[in-house]
Amino acid sequence: MRKKSRLSLFTVMVLILSLMLSGCAHEATAPKEATITVTDQLGRTVTVPKDVTKITGTHHFAAHIAFALGQQDKLVDQAIYGNLGKAISSVDPVYAAKPSISHGMNINMEELFALQPQVAFVYASSDASMIDQFESVGIKVVAVKGETFEEAFEAVRLIAKVLNCPDRGEEYLAYCQNILELVNERVGSVPEDKKPRIMFAGPKSVYTVASGDMLTTKLIELAGAVSVSKDIKGYWTEVSPEQVATWNPEVIILGSSLDTYGDQQVYKNPHFQTVKAVQEKKVYSMPSNIGWWDFPAPNCVLGVLWLSKAFYPEKFADIDMLEKANEFYTKCYGHSFTEMGGKL
Repeated sequence: MRKKSRLSLFTVMVLILSLMLSGCAHEATAPKEATITVTDQLGRTVTVPKDVTKITGTHHFAAHIAFALGQQDKLVDQAIYGNLGKAISSVDPVYAAKPSISHGMNINMEELFALQPQVAFVYASSDASMIDQFESVGIKVVAVKGETFEEAFEAVRLIAKVLNCPDRGEEYLAYCQNILELVNERVGSVPEDKKPRIMFAGPKSVYTVASGDMLTTKLIELAGAVSVSKDIKGYWTEVSPEQVATWNPEVIILGSSLDTYGDQQVYKNPHFQTVKAVQEKKVYSMPSNIGWWDFPAPNCVLGVLWLSKAFYPEKFADIDMLEKANEFYTKCYGHSFTEMGGKL
């Protein structure tokens, strides 16, 4: 009897040991989370999950692209702020239900961390200082840029790779390229001395002009014109009334003016009375009321088309900008420009 009891005890011990070893083996061979490695636009090597499901962006540039790629459901918050964010919320109940933690460029980081995004897309030129904050709580950071078309297109491909939808990225870029080619076919051969000279103003005052380092200057060039401030370095740069008079632009574009001034204020400005654009009533506000078209991708291609029509109305008489805007917004945001309350 005692022998049988010892045998049973031995059998139980062997069974327990087998289970323990089996568990260890299972633990040792458990598959790790699949990842991919990318190089962001600051040259940093970043390893991210292969199947990212939760993202954010500290600058609404990346969130715009997430929408254009059909990946907006992965946003953990309302990462597009301002008028466009409000317009999207008015037609998209899923987006409207997401937490709103951005107030302009100010983000409540603690609330954002609590939402546990796997990846944060940081705009390199303005938000690079946030990288350490995200990484300190285990959130992967991918830096993106968009101050040139080359940078913006590279950013689209990078974001599409991280979100595992490269085909959607190429489809979107092809759509943008088609708009740019339409413009180039009509104004690409205009001689340099026949191109209108443009001053692009905003956002603080009409004396704040776009520099040659900014995407805005490229938009003007693609639209078949010349920026009078193309040789200036930096970002939005303040210039004197005397400088504007010396430039004597033929057209003035008011971009990203934040409703601080408009064409009537420019027409009444005593310092502008000798400026050709004022004399010929060619001061125009860049669309639109639900988001600027001089902003990096995706909306900037619409900006190129609108600018070219403003500069060369006879060459683009067949182009209905409202129709084009409705098509573009439907493709990129899932709702037409008009549905979202857009006006030109």
